[in-house]
Amino acid sequence: MRQMKDSGIEWIGQIPEEWKVGRLKNMFILYPYVKTNSVDSNFDVTFLPMENIKKGFYIDNERKFSDYTSLYNIFENDDILLAKVTPCFENGNIAIAKNLKNGIGFGTSEIFVIRSSGTNVKFIFYYLQGEHFRQRAIATMTGAGGLKRISPTFMKNETAVIPPLDEQQRIADYLDAQCARIDKTMELVRQSKEKLRAYKLSLITEAVTKGLDPDVPMKDSGIPWIGEITAGWETRRLKYTLSFPLQYGANASGISYDKDLPRYIRITDIDDSGMLKSENKQSLSESDAFGYILDDGDILLARSGATVGKSFLYKKKMGKAAFAGYLIRAKIENKILNNYFFYYITQSHLYNEWKNSIFIQATIQNIGAEKYANFVLPLPPLPEQQRIAAYLDEKCSRIDALLAEKDELLDKLAEYKKSLIFECVTGKREVAA
Repeated sequence: MRQMKDSGIEWIGQIPEEWKVGRLKNMFILYPYVKTNSVDSNFDVTFLPMENIKKGFYIDNERKFSDYTSLYNIFENDDILLAKVTPCFENGNIAIAKNLKNGIGFGTSEIFVIRSSGTNVKFIFYYLQGEHFRQRAIATMTGAGGLKRISPTFMKNETAVIPPLDEQQRIADYLDAQCARIDKTMELVRQSKEKLRAYKLSLITEAVTKGLDPDVPMKDSGIPWIGEITAGWETRRLKYTLSFPLQYGANASGISYDKDLPRYIRITDIDDSGMLKSENKQSLSESDAFGYILDDGDILLARSGATVGKSFLYKKKMGKAAFAGYLIRAKIENKILNNYFFYYITQSHLYNEWKNSIFIQATIQNIGAEKYANFVLPLPPLPEQQRIAAYLDEKCSRIDALLAEKDELLDKLAEYKKSLIFECVTGKREVAA
């Protein structure tokens, strides 16, 4: 059992007796940004935008210094690159430079270039991923909104614990091996998720174009993004299946969430899976929400932004809600179209093909009400729509449950990796020689 001592650092606690307490500047040199004309402009070099720094070892495309005239950070092989601006820092954008063209690279001034000064590079790399460092750094960030930065002063003067050099190497080697195993497991889980998503997509597409009977005759729909459909089906433009014309949402600003007021559903509240996020909720005043209150079964379609084309099916049990201006409401005529069946169409490959055809024709990814109104969809008889929707409800709920389990596993693995790194770089876990 190794002897421990109080580090004098509240958020770290006890450390091994032979470890030292110092400052980060005792571990590394922080390089300032420089003008690109200080380097031969004819060099082909590695250019690395801040957002492209990934955990591990990452190299981006090669460019010439002469293409740029601003201030940039220049780095060399084995330098550590750390994003200094949120959300890139919070996302863990850190890497060690390797295999640089002409041994040199450069990136924006929003990257810290960290060079070892007698400390094991890999140990620093893992130390800067430790949760104790990350949380302290985030707490000291300054700036407005999504452009908060870590200051060089914090990076130099933050208190650190430093093990003997031979133990740094052991810790780095141990974490290399353990983190590689964790990362491999996480990648296998992600691949499994992608297969499930692909299966779900094919299952939905097959059902909404061919129905549930594999033996019925097929016919060409005449629509490129639909292809063949069941012989007894028809196609129809969305606008002819609505009980009310497509409607843009409210242009009012949201207010702090209040459970007694309508929830304000914005384009950013719909995630990549077309589900409603539970964080960062806002409300809308009753007066601003007038005319925009959602009814059970309404479908919202995103018209621009990162989630353009995403759909959301509102259910009454979600509570009173209104919708924002970058969303479009579709009120389905239930005597013609089952709203769940239409929602599943918006989760299918044929819908993605239609969206892509829209994007090819536009310089900006935007789908307005007119384009949505003219979307042509396959239309089975109503009883068959209902059977298909019920079938997909059952099948997709099972797939979604499996996906949720895999998300939970990924969260647990990520938390384990964080705790493992923290325990090792602060001496809580002994790495034997």
